[in-house]
Amino acid sequence: VKLALIIIASILILTLTPTLIYCGVKQINPVEVVSSAFTSNNPELLIGKWQNESRSSAYEFYDNGSYDSYFSTFSFTGDYTVKGNELTLSNPASDSTVVYKFSVDKKKLTLSLDKENGLDSENEQVVEYTRVDRIEMKSLTDLLGDIVDSASEESEDDTANEEQ
Repeated sequence: VKLALIIIASILILTLTPTLIYCGVKQINPVEVVSSAFTSNNPELLIGKWQNESRSSAYEFYDNGSYDSYFSTFSFTGDYTVKGNELTLSNPASDSTVVYKFSVDKKKLTLSLDKENGLDSENEQVVEYTRVDRIEMKSLTDLLGDIVDSASEESEDDTANEEQ
């Protein structure tokens, strides 16, 4: 029993020591390294076109560290960096920076807002994007129409519930 415990402890030490050294050098949280072993988060998979389900926002990431961001008919360009599971988007036109926790695989990109302009975000917004061949955005009019339709449906549901 003691020999088995010594072997297990040795394996843990031999596994954890290089991991902790790597995390210290790269300044990455060890928990993120361990969790990334179970999820695909290859930053190279980020390169390409991504669009959310409602077609209200999209990103295109390029291999030179730049990106284009789209919201309806509006767009802007900036630079991005990846460090561990953090994706930092910089927009020089507005002098703003946004940091997301992200995960990516071949078909899905998940962004969770972490910091805006250096301040921790109070909004725990998580948005999923799907890889697309072509970005097809809805117009601002279409997006407002969706909001009105959604509000009308909720109002009808509330009225039906009150009648019961």
